[in-house]
Amino acid sequence: MAGSVPPALQLQDLTALEERHPDLVVEVAHPNIIHESGVQILRHANLLVGSPSALADQTTEQRLMEASNHWGHTVFVARGALWGSEDIRRLDEAGGLQSLRVTMATHPDGFRLEGSLAAAHSSGPRTVLYEGPVRGLCPLAPRNSNTMAAAALAAPSLGFDGVIGVLVADLSLTDMHVVDVELNAPPGPTGHCFTVHTHRENPAQPGAVTGSATVTAFWHSLLAGAEEGMSQAPEARPSPPSVYHERQRLELCAVHALNNVLQQRLFSQEAADEICKRLAPDSRLNPHRSLLGTGNYDVNVIMAALQGLGLAAVWWDRRRPLCQLALPKVLGLILNLPSPVSLGLLSLPLRRRHWVALRQVNGVYYNLDSKLRAPEALGDEDGVRAFLAAALAQGLCEVLLVVTKEVEEAGCWLNTS
Repeated sequence: MAGSVPPALQLQDLTALEERHPDLVVEVAHPNIIHESGVQILRHANLLVGSPSALADQTTEQRLMEASNHWGHTVFVARGALWGSEDIRRLDEAGGLQSLRVTMATHPDGFRLEGSLAAAHSSGPRTVLYEGPVRGLCPLAPRNSNTMAAAALAAPSLGFDGVIGVLVADLSLTDMHVVDVELNAPPGPTGHCFTVHTHRENPAQPGAVTGSATVTAFWHSLLAGAEEGMSQAPEARPSPPSVYHERQRLELCAVHALNNVLQQRLFSQEAADEICKRLAPDSRLNPHRSLLGTGNYDVNVIMAALQGLGLAAVWWDRRRPLCQLALPKVLGLILNLPSPVSLGLLSLPLRRRHWVALRQVNGVYYNLDSKLRAPEALGDEDGVRAFLAAALAQGLCEVLLVVTKEVEEAGCWLNTS
């Protein structure tokens, strides 16, 4: 900063941040700033994360979300370097994103690699240094994986574990960074997939980590955000809430409900399909899932998945008063509800069954419906009982209690006193 920023505007020690009364702190240095000082910054200001690769670390993300909730400041993530990020987000929210792959290629001198990749060498004109989940790449290339991290945040149904990142050393790209984004939606009625492939060439100084267009993207993000109070910055979005919440993809609501009620990603579509095969090993047309291979799993799959974890699913008798439900003995609830069917923006006069998870986190019950954009707080036990009463009043709702084997055998999920 010497020579370009007046000394009076320089802050040499982040512990003195409170004295400056900032509204927003913009990080554009290194993920370590977020790891080490993100929580401290959120005590005093909103935070725009310019190194989203930092959020691949689940502990860092959790601590930031807890600090954001506690101090009332927002975490923003700039996505200007990811071309088409809003389109990716909309497709993901509609449940139509099946796969997402981001390839970043540049000259080897433009990489700042760490860990096992630090000693990687190009074996030819074009060498693939890494290909796999973005979560695994971010700590190895923290300054070269931010576009991929932005993609993982734009598509939370896939996230850091589902979005694939590819890092390529290309000797011909001496003054350019090239980013290819490839996404696929599930097959349509004809069997063909909706596919998008964007190719972005960003001029860069030889050996530079950042392309010339990246600075402009950040600057316009800040200008646009300032006009709207930063709360609705078009190239920035709040990070996900601290409560684990998977968003709807394909017809995988049963998988999402399982993971949401367990508050971690334990099941995938492949795992659910494997359970279906075990339940009906000799069946050509498996009765426990959609014939199209898009999910739509029945209750037997949910019960078998929970049993494999040493848990049990107990049907709630809708004739009983909800005051007899011993909620402290219940890990969570999975509801089967009628759900409207839509085609794009058109709502159809049809209803299909939909699995929804309810779970208590830090003393608050949440509706973790995968069709919601974010978890919906229901409040305390009275709040969740009111929600259940309204759902059961529809007449087509069924409720599963997720409990331990010990609670199931003792029957103590039921309060008969």
